[in-house]
Amino acid sequence: MANVALDGIGAGYLGTYASKILLEPMFHSDDIMSNYTIYPAVKMRQNITMAPSLSSITAVHTGCGTTNTCDPAGFTVTQKNITVENVSVKQVQCWDEFKDQVIVESYSNGVNMPDLTGTQLAEVIINRVRNGIQSDMVRNMWAGDTAAAVIAKDCTYDSMGDGLWKLLSAGAAINGTQMREVTGTLGAAATQYVTVGATLPAADAILILEDVYNTASAALQAVPASEKRIFCNPNIYNAWYSALTQVASAGSVDYGHSEAQVGKSRLYFRGVELVPMYEWDTALTLLGGATFPALFTAAGAAIDATAGCIYTAKSNLFIGTDVTRPENELKMFYDEVSENMYVRAGFTMGFQYGWNSLVNGAVLVD
Repeated sequence: MANVALDGIGAGYLGTYASKILLEPMFHSDDIMSNYTIYPAVKMRQNITMAPSLSSITAVHTGCGTTNTCDPAGFTVTQKNITVENVSVKQVQCWDEFKDQVIVESYSNGVNMPDLTGTQLAEVIINRVRNGIQSDMVRNMWAGDTAAAVIAKDCTYDSMGDGLWKLLSAGAAINGTQMREVTGTLGAAATQYVTVGATLPAADAILILEDVYNTASAALQAVPASEKRIFCNPNIYNAWYSALTQVASAGSVDYGHSEAQVGKSRLYFRGVELVPMYEWDTALTLLGGATFPALFTAAGAAIDATAGCIYTAKSNLFIGTDVTRPENELKMFYDEVSENMYVRAGFTMGFQYGWNSLVNGAVLVD
């Protein structure tokens, strides 16, 4: 197995030992444990009993008896399940990767030199692995796919089973196998709607957010705003922020000035928090062609859409796992025989959604 940290400093490096290693920020879209419903202690499969709502059961009292003359049907209890996968992280680091660089000055002395425990390099490796687990969890929660064609592109998409994109499409949760199509303002053949991360006009963000909100079922509308989320591609999030900060917009001059200067750490649409999903862009970039997610395939416009929103209740998205915080299930240890440092992590992880009536979604098309 190759080293997790590789030497890219170069033999021409001159100077003293670097006392601080700068870490590139690793952005993950959200705290996976705060925007979803967690089923803990799941080792293999968690059954979820689904009891639908009950209404139209009242009737005029017509006298003695065990039933009313108006006797409506009852409700049917159904079942879904979360099947989890055993997920592991196995990384290795040999001390000699940086033996020709000044970073070796931070190593231990003598026979303990190969033991990187307590060194800055070890801390950097743990930091990178922990953040990598967080990013992989969010990416696989949505874009996970056990299809052979996807695995051939990146085998990590198979590590946690099928994700919500595939499950929502298979369950015809929103609009059949794909999301609703919202025609943007840029006209026919606009490349922005098929280019991951393309800049979108503020008007497009308003169009798609209004669509997913206004066309949602009564059941979803009835859920309190604080208990719902709108998950979206980052360019939609940025376009909505642009709409909020357009100083010249009629009636919003003062508000626009305030937003442009002060800003907000979180954005909302009609009281519902927007969550920018950076991992969606990563997945849509990789999964082109035959492996493109069916949920984002706009059949009407005949394009593979790259900007979408999913509006749902937090309680409607399920995570099954056997630990509280998977990214903390890490250990790093030194093996004296091989003179290697090893990083190990292990946990179970799987995903599912509940009711079709509690989810809505759309993509922008030309």
